[in-house]
Amino acid sequence: MAVQDPLALHLARRARNLALDALNVEDADPETLRDFARAVLLELAALGLVRGGEEVGCWTAPRVPGH
Repeated sequence: MAVQDPLALHLARRARNLALDALNVEDADPETLRDFARAVLLELAALGLVRGGEEVGCWTAPRVPGH
């Protein structure tokens, strides 16, 4: 089955670049896991699903409806 979700594809590519997968997460370097978690959280913040940057004009802040 082909995945069409751009976010899922982006995160999968990021995980592969960091040599992470579901089978090796227990043995992964903590810094590598932190880098991946940061990337995931930035993407979620960009979608407005978790808190992110608070400054005006920050790309991670949800857009105001109507603009």
